[in-house]
Amino acid sequence: MAIAPMPLGAQLTMRPAARSVLVVDDGAADRELIATILGYAGFTVLEAASGERALKLARTHKPGLIIADILMPTMDGYELVRELRSDEGTARIPVIFYTATYVIEEVRDLAIACGVSEILIKPCEPEEVLRAVNDTLAHGLDPVAALPSEDFHREHLRVLNAKLLQKVEELRETVILAGALQREAESGNGHDEWPMLSRDPRLEDLSPRELQVLSMIVEGSTNGEIAARLVIATSTVQSHVKRILHKLGVKNRTEAAVRYLRR
Repeated sequence: MAIAPMPLGAQLTMRPAARSVLVVDDGAADRELIATILGYAGFTVLEAASGERALKLARTHKPGLIIADILMPTMDGYELVRELRSDEGTARIPVIFYTATYVIEEVRDLAIACGVSEILIKPCEPEEVLRAVNDTLAHGLDPVAALPSEDFHREHLRVLNAKLLQKVEELRETVILAGALQREAESGNGHDEWPMLSRDPRLEDLSPRELQVLSMIVEGSTNGEIAARLVIATSTVQSHVKRILHKLGVKNRTEAAVRYLRR
């Protein structure tokens, strides 16, 4: 992603002393992108590929801000923030969540309870990243009451279970689609197997962007991957998918993909 040069005045306003940001993401490309944006704007940047490593860096270097992915192995973003808040030395470090796996509505309540300052959805324009960083550093972090352990674990488990169920459903649909395509290849054209799915005229009702999203679904891309490729929010992809299913009169991504393949 190209980053346009910033006006000199804007650059100067972004260079106060000790403005350091710790970027935490197990995805190297996502981590490096945010680090590049911040480094270009004059911030001192630390990087960590895991929650555990981030916790150690935070305790040692006391960054002015942490930007963290949510879904990470071993220690996810929520657990990282909870550990930060439980340590007097790191309790007041502001945190921004940056995620492609969740939409804001899914994570807001627990994030607020943990004292997360803002939630950004991948992919995000450089200007939006810098706005969130500057706003968060300017306002600091209000005192956060510790979330009772039982309440935290219950809500954390609920959020993770909801996302796991979604991932399982996406995987199930992918497996079904793969099996359908294999049967079609083995049978020649497969039109006798699904006669009602052939040459569906409702595909003509889809917009060019909806057709583009549907073609990526056929390739096996998740909503987060589609969002990254199209440089749009994951919530926007989800809206496109809902409209696609409605227009085609189908219940899931698999049936939509089959209709696209029969176009």
